[in-house]
Amino acid sequence: MKMKKESKFLIAFSVLFYAICVGAMIFGTLNDIEIDKALFNPQSSFAIGFEAFGLVVSWGIWGPIFTVLFLTAHSFNECLEIIGIIFPFVKPVNNESQAFKEFDKAVKIIWQVVFFVLGVIGWKKVIENVAKKLVDLEQITYFIICTVVMVIAVFIFSKINKKTLSKLEGLAVTGLILGLLLKIPESLKTRTQRVRFREMVAASNGFFRDDGLSYGKLDKLQTRLNGDMVENSNFDGFTRWYQMGKGEMGVYSHTDSFPSGHTFGACTIFLSTLLCEAFDKLKKFTVPMYVFSGCYVCAMAISRLVAGAHYLTDVAAGAIIGYTLFLLVTAVYKKLTEKQVFPTRNS
Repeated sequence: MKMKKESKFLIAFSVLFYAICVGAMIFGTLNDIEIDKALFNPQSSFAIGFEAFGLVVSWGIWGPIFTVLFLTAHSFNECLEIIGIIFPFVKPVNNESQAFKEFDKAVKIIWQVVFFVLGVIGWKKVIENVAKKLVDLEQITYFIICTVVMVIAVFIFSKINKKTLSKLEGLAVTGLILGLLLKIPESLKTRTQRVRFREMVAASNGFFRDDGLSYGKLDKLQTRLNGDMVENSNFDGFTRWYQMGKGEMGVYSHTDSFPSGHTFGACTIFLSTLLCEAFDKLKKFTVPMYVFSGCYVCAMAISRLVAGAHYLTDVAAGAIIGYTLFLLVTAVYKKLTEKQVFPTRNS
């Protein structure tokens, strides 16, 4: 009965979430430019804070993911056993020779090396993205710091019992899949060539980079733009979300407005709900985390309008994409969990 209630909540939440996004998409299609003009306040702490640090929920998943995968790395035969649960025709190799045993172990060591390196890069992603807004450090400094962080993380995570670690492995793989899927819309953003609102404001008010292109982006925690500049701005470069943008005009530095990367990236916070569902002591927080995650994504979306970085249709589309990909990986995760793919180690 409890599971049915949770399922009903997820359906109701998803319907509401999509309804809000579709409604925003329709309203934005008719009023995109007017909404941005009304909300534009780039010097707002709310806008600056979310732009600078709001994606910590996305940056922050990579270090823990690869730390867990380092500790749960499998040998060649263990990999075959896991794949065999999904595809029964795949069987482990029945070979007791010393050469095969060495090969089997070598595969695990290779995985561990790969995951350790990726873990360092993963921790670097969150640490550098936060730190560079505040201080200037050399790349070698970041790598040294993040290598130490990775070693500490491995030590801490290694104290977790095997059963819990197996559950975390499933969540890590799910997070990895979601993170990789979100790279797809990210790579397509520049193809739309939709000019950002604040780039038109910047160009209209004489803010250009050394290469002659507009400069409206946040510089660390500061911006030279302000809301009063809207009155003196030319918005001829504006296009609807369903039209090819005018990025070829050669004036604007950012013609990647649609969809909003910050908004679909913020949807990684929904992974917290799977973490709650995975452990009995955290299950009671599942519903609150869905509500909190939804509010977080909405706050991120609004902050992008205030910053002038996106239009309402950009953030609505970003939320739809991000949440849909989350639901997709959730379905995969639950299917793999039902098949007991990840809790394979009994030792």
